[in-house]
Amino acid sequence: MNDVAINKEKVPRLILPLLLVIIGFLGLVSLIGVIVYLLFDYIESAKVFQLKGTNSTLFRLTPHVISIIILTVALLVVFKIINITIKRSDPLKKPKGLILLVEIFVTTMEKFTVDLGGERIRNLAPYIAYLAVYLFCANVFGLLGFTPPPTSSLSVTFSFGITTFFLIRYYGIKYNGIGHLTGLFKPLPLTPINIIGEIAFPFTLSLRMFGNILSGAVIMMLVYTGLTGLVNVFISLITGTTSPISELLTPLMVAPSILHIYFDLFSGFIQTFVFILLSSVFISSSAN
Repeated sequence: MNDVAINKEKVPRLILPLLLVIIGFLGLVSLIGVIVYLLFDYIESAKVFQLKGTNSTLFRLTPHVISIIILTVALLVVFKIINITIKRSDPLKKPKGLILLVEIFVTTMEKFTVDLGGERIRNLAPYIAYLAVYLFCANVFGLLGFTPPPTSSLSVTFSFGITTFFLIRYYGIKYNGIGHLTGLFKPLPLTPINIIGEIAFPFTLSLRMFGNILSGAVIMMLVYTGLTGLVNVFISLITGTTSPISELLTPLMVAPSILHIYFDLFSGFIQTFVFILLSSVFISSSAN
């Protein structure tokens, strides 16, 4: 009986932080939306937001850029909250709640990095952890339905791909010296192939995630469009007229929910894991 009472007491404590997170995120999205509405005009033909009073394409925002802004600001707020919570906690007490989750995540990512590349790349763990957090959140961003996932833009995935490419070169030169670069010329007849293979790495790494996330977003858009059409046909057969309510009924169907589990959650997790795994493997191989 005491355990039941304790669990009932914990329920409000769990609900309140969750509600605050949801309200805070929706407030952030609303604030960014208001700022964009006040400063930009939406151009329907180009699907972009143009800064008011300007005509140059340099002052345009695409839906992907808005997604990046929302996600980046949201993560910065979360990281700041975690930082404040850690500073206020007692290091002598057993961690719990948010601090425990953060500790488990940090320990897991550090172990993952060291197991793959050894102690030489231990200091790479923060980068791998950041990749895991940002890319997973970006991949599942489509579930919110505000704007397209940031990773369905090639510029986002390529930015991480080129960063990993330079880290490979950095760790290779740091631990193997100039031999890391001269190795591309061995054997000499295969030099062009070796150079092309190295240059192609960031492109293949970024295109893999970009293609999977973009294809998932396109498929879900086609599913919603098709189901909305079917609902319109069904409503017109019953009432004799179409109704905009079909767009509200479509997301409540079972089929989109099941597909979201695969294209957003499962595929998003797999693509994130593949990206950080390949990044860790290639960097560790260059350092050894």
